[in-house]
Parts: sequence; C-alpha cells; structure tokens
Amino acid sequence: MHYKRLIFILIDGAPYEIFKSLVENGDLPNIKKHVADQGCLKKAISVFPSTTGPALIPHFMGVYPGTVNIPGNQWLSKSHYYHPYRFKRPGVCNYLGIDKSYFEEDLPPDMPTLFHYFSPASNIYIRITRGCPPAGNLTRGIKPLMFAYGYLSNHWRYIDQVAGDRLYKAVEAGDNFVACIFPTVDALSHSITTQAPRIIQLYREIDARVGDIVHILQKTNTLEETLILITSDHGMSNTHTHIDIPQHLDDGGWRCVHYPNVWKQFVEAASMVSGNGMSHLYFKNSHNGRGWGEPMTFEQLHKMGVVSSLIELEGLRFVAGQSETGNIIVQNKNGQGIISWHSEEANNNSSPSITTTNECSDSLRFSYKFTGTDPLGYGVSYENLSSTEALQLTYDSPSPDGIVQLWQIFKSDRTGDLVLNAESGYDLRSRYKIMDHRASHGGLIPEHLYIPLASNHPLDERYIRSVDIFPTVLNLCGHTIDHAYRIDGRIVK
Repeated sequence: MHYKRLIFILIDGAPYEIFKSLVENGDLPNIKKHVADQGCLKKAISVFPSTTGPALIPHFMGVYPGTVNIPGNQWLSKSHYYHPYRFKRPGVCNYLGIDKSYFEEDLPPDMPTLFHYFSPASNIYIRITRGCPPAGNLTRGIKPLMFAYGYLSNHWRYIDQVAGDRLYKAVEAGDNFVACIFPTVDALSHSITTQAPRIIQLYREIDARVGDIVHILQKTNTLEETLILITSDHGMSNTHTHIDIPQHLDDGGWRCVHYPNVWKQFVEAASMVSGNGMSHLYFKNSHNGRGWGEPMTFEQLHKMGVVSSLIELEGLRFVAGQSETGNIIVQNKNGQGIISWHSEEANNNSSPSITTTNECSDSLRFSYKFTGTDPLGYGVSYENLSSTEALQLTYDSPSPDGIVQLWQIFKSDRTGDLVLNAESGYDLRSRYKIMDHRASHGGLIPEHLYIPLASNHPLDERYIRSVDIFPTVLNLCGHTIDHAYRIDGRIVK
C-alpha cells in the first residue's frame, strides 16, 4: 500500500522519554489512539548538533548537517574570516540572528526536499521551505514577527495556536503534504524546564489538534490513505550550571570572539554554540596577519595547552578534534578515544586507508578504540563496523550513535578545530542571554539525541536515525529518490 497524503508534525524540543510517558499515561489520548496504537511509537536518534535548523535537515533532505556543510546554528569559516572584513559572508554565521534568512541559501542548491515530491503542499513554520510554493508557505508573512515577539516577550503559546489553526485548514483543504512544527515546547522549556506544568499542557493542546485533524480525515474518508508522522528535531535536558567558555579562553590568553560580542579586536579564538550544549572552537592559524588560515590539528592545540586547559572544566564531557592523520580524537581528563574509518573497497582489498571525509557513510567501515576511561562511555573498542552496525551497538549508550555522529560533523570544513560537548545539566554559554536558560540541547547525550517517532504505519525496525525518515516516508508514499542524489539515510521497514 502507498499512502496518498502525508501529515508531518514536529514538536520542537520534545524528548523521547517525556513524550513516551505522556502517551502511556493517557495524557495524549488522540496521538495514542489514532497514531501510536495504529502503527508504532519508536525511539529514534537525532543528529549532532541536536538543535533546530541543522536537526531539521535530516527530516526534510535525508542528509547529515555535516554533509551539507551546516555544522551548527553558529559557525565560522576560517578560509573566509578576514580582518577588517571578517563579517562578510560566509566568514561567520548565526542562523538565530541576522543570518536567519541565509539558512536555505547555504544548503546545496541541487538537493530536493520533501516538498518537491508532493503537490499541493503546505508549510507551517518549517525553516526549510525549498520546493514549497509561496502560496503553500502558510506562515511566511507572519513568522518573523511572531518569533521575534516570542523571543522578546517569552509569550509563545499563541504561536502554537496559530500553527494549529493553519494545520487544521491545510488538512481540511486536502493538501497532499502538510508539514507543521509546534515551536513552543522548545522555546518555553529553555526558561521553565522540560516538565513544568505549562510544558505538559502544551503537549495536551497539540494532542487535541491531532484529534481535530483525524476527525476531518474520518469525515472525508481519507484517514486510511493518510500517513501521519509525529516526531521532534531534538530532545532537551534541564540545566543547572552554565560554563563560560569565552571567558575561560580569555583568561588563558586566547582572546575569544563570540555572539553577540562579535566586535572584539585582536582575537585569537572563537566560540560558536548550538543549543548551548555544544560549541565549535576555532583558533587563529595564520601567518599573513589577516585570515585565520588552515584548520588546526588536535596535536597542535594540545601542544598549545588548549586541550589540557579545557578538559579540567567541570561539566565539560569531552573535547573532540581531528588528528594529523585525519582520525577524530575524543578527549576528557580520564581518557582518550580515537575514531577512524576506511572505505569498504579498501577493506576488501586488505589495504585499509583513511578516506576523505566527503565519502558517504554507507561505503565506510568505522573503528573506535580508547585508552584510560572511555570518554564516549562505551567501555569497549569496536573494529570494522558498518554505519548501521555502529548505530546498533551504541544505540542505548551514553553517546548514542556517537561514532558516526562525530564523523559526520567533521565532514564540514566549517566545523571548529575543537568541538565541545557538555554533560547533562550543564551548558556552554553563560552571558548575553535574554533569559536564564533552565534547559538546553545540542549535545551528544541521550536526553538531546533521543526523539519520539510516532506513526500510524507500523515500523518493525528498532534502530532508526532521523536521516532515515526522509527516504522511509517517500517509500511509503510511492516515491523514489534519484540515484544521483546521495543521501545518508536508509529506508526502514
């Protein structure tokens, strides 16, 4: 059976465990009855960094953020960052600020999205709009003003109400694809924690909207031909301590530029956070006095004392960087791990070699070894794993899918010389916030990576990444992907 319609609902920032508990406890009766009980409720894995924007790319395009060179909501391009013209794009970027309109422009122009496969289609608040006709972008005119109002006032509930109204009308109009994100769970959780009564009420209100659209589908006898998916882009965890990384670098002699304090002069380092649970760090490596030059290796930064300085910080889970050989080194104060990979073809020829980071994950074999206490928490070394095997073996671990997720983020030439990951309960931004953050995301930890995937179609596969959603829903709706378009996801049954 192929479904004729797709209704794709994202609850921004909904952690899997909270969502699952609400379904099982009867707080979300419509989602349970009409979606999960008819099909499934799965624990899927998001991407690193687990933050809105980069984490939407897998859902709508089937690729990792690193594959399309968008390694976070903030980044710096060392080859384009110059004095005195350092703010000329693509030198530095903040998709949550003045660069918001460049997000889609920075995506590769030849890659399709889910919107290219369905007509008519509607988009409600989704940042990725490519392929959706202007008339179908139902919140295009009001989204900038509404989100600005939400950020400045912290009054977000009305924004979800508008989303629900637009969703109802699009389903009633008979659109074949309706994509809608409810942003308020994420936005309010940052200020009042992830399980505050007001947050739980937001889930209930979304559930009521699901009941409304199911009623429409039943009235029009189209429920059986409609695929309904409810998921999230990332999870969240409550935060009790903020680590001031820029101040730490300043104190160590590496004068640091960071948002919004981007006008600092004579800087030697940059910190670019995403979700506040992770950060890219860049260090000047230039001899001409203007540009920031080439990436710096883990070994170079270790000799400078940067790594040893950072790993002593309370709440910093690990520091990752690329070695001189191309491997990824993961370090904390108790141990070091090394991620390496080689092509399957080279393996078959008994001639292993490190490949370029642009190679697709389905043609690679991954290995991981560690000394001391394993910084990723696996407690075991792995050898010659496929991408799927790496997912399966690390699925229920302190660093879910960490081997592949760290590999994909370092595919991007905009990734920092070092990538920092915070412990649960900590984040990596202390100053210049409109409100004190009591919840964070972005990190490579279970609370941030585990997301719910509820579908009225049963999926038997246990191990699912968010990049798998794109090819899976297209397959269920009878669409095929051009073989010339290399994606990172796979069809799950």
